[in-house]
Amino acid sequence: MVISKKNLVISTLSGLLLGLSFPPFNLGFFAWIFLIPLIHIYYSEACFKEKILSFYTASFVSHAIITHWVALNSGTSMQVAIFSYLALCFFYSFYWVLYLILVHISIKNIFFDRAKFLIWPIMWIAIEATRAIGPLAGSWLNISLSQSNYDRIIQLISVNEHLLAFIIIILNLFIYNFIAFKRKKFLVYFAVTFISSLIIGESLIFKYNNSVFSKDISISIGQPVIYPDEKWNPILQDRNKKIMNDLLEESLSTNPDIIVWPEAALTSFLANPGSVERKKIQGKLGKSSLITGIPQRIYDDNELKIYNSAIFMTSDGFYDTYQKIFLVPFAEYVPFFKKWLSKINQFDDMGSFTAGENYKTFKINDVTASILICYDSSSYALAEKMVKNGAEIIFVITNDSFVGKAMPHQHFQHAKLRAIELGVPVVQSANNGISGIILPSGEVLIKSIIDERKTFNSSVKLK
Repeated sequence: MVISKKNLVISTLSGLLLGLSFPPFNLGFFAWIFLIPLIHIYYSEACFKEKILSFYTASFVSHAIITHWVALNSGTSMQVAIFSYLALCFFYSFYWVLYLILVHISIKNIFFDRAKFLIWPIMWIAIEATRAIGPLAGSWLNISLSQSNYDRIIQLISVNEHLLAFIIIILNLFIYNFIAFKRKKFLVYFAVTFISSLIIGESLIFKYNNSVFSKDISISIGQPVIYPDEKWNPILQDRNKKIMNDLLEESLSTNPDIIVWPEAALTSFLANPGSVERKKIQGKLGKSSLITGIPQRIYDDNELKIYNSAIFMTSDGFYDTYQKIFLVPFAEYVPFFKKWLSKINQFDDMGSFTAGENYKTFKINDVTASILICYDSSSYALAEKMVKNGAEIIFVITNDSFVGKAMPHQHFQHAKLRAIELGVPVVQSANNGISGIILPSGEVLIKSIIDERKTFNSSVKLK
């Protein structure tokens, strides 16, 4: 199977356009034209095998850009990080091949031209929905993320999680048809669709801002900026405890309802019933509650299970935990063939965490809250279950210090998507940033900068 130099360049261009539309590059308007080169190849005289290779090439390039931070994972060896990165790009790229096949089969079997036009966005949505299933779910790659800096356009996801993806592909088709057939009506269609999307977004923002809010919650976010090689270094243990204690005192001086610390902010097993350190922290809280990330060990039928957990605690001695559900494949666990990989001793430094199963909620005064840990927040379905269970606000705790400076920007924008999609405020505490508070209108109340050690305080109104 070969691909001509022309189609190689064209398909690479398509991948570049989509990849650069995602954070941290934030050239979201590129997503409105990324599919045009591939549509051109599809309707060209190229053989179908070459079309398959073209779609795969475009997909690989885009994924290589979007997920480049996987290769920078300092939490494992360089070999494992690069292998994981290439393996993910290789695997996810087949979804675009499946997209091409579904489009081709559908177009060949539908006789109405207008219906053929809709095949492209419908099948794109089908592919994104399929890709969100299973342990290798790739919600991180959904095209809606490319529009996260456009507050009015991104509001379409609050109507339906797939509506924005549908609109983006439609915009690509309008421009392609204008270029291919020189028909100005397609520019008109583009303008009408685009302006209508802005108007809908503006009206949804206006509706939220003019809602009746019956509750409020005061929040203090701690951003400790303790990197992994420092966090687990016994020599720095006293220093790290002082950093966290100083953040706690700083937050308590503002009397917040809830203090939020990031994933694995504390290395102690605070969920153990007799934890002296937990009781010491609880004794300082007063009227405040605290959420922080911790490691957790649970014996189940004499089997030790390790969880990436969050603990919610109050000053009266109450505490409860949430165990991370959506684990990072090839980092926190190895899906499918862990035993085989262990035999060849190539993946000993990968985590062996167990996935949680409970979609918990916690009460902060009269407010119902849920917690997501790191990768959890990339999943709309997971966050939606929390909201259906009653969550009025979602707290995301994460540690993005393993993967360079680009990934934190993507992660914060995922928090923004969840807030808009689900209509609840999202609060994110990240070890080294980006921390912040996002409202369902897309308004960012607080946004930290990376590597800024401090607390951030705000009050959030709830319906």
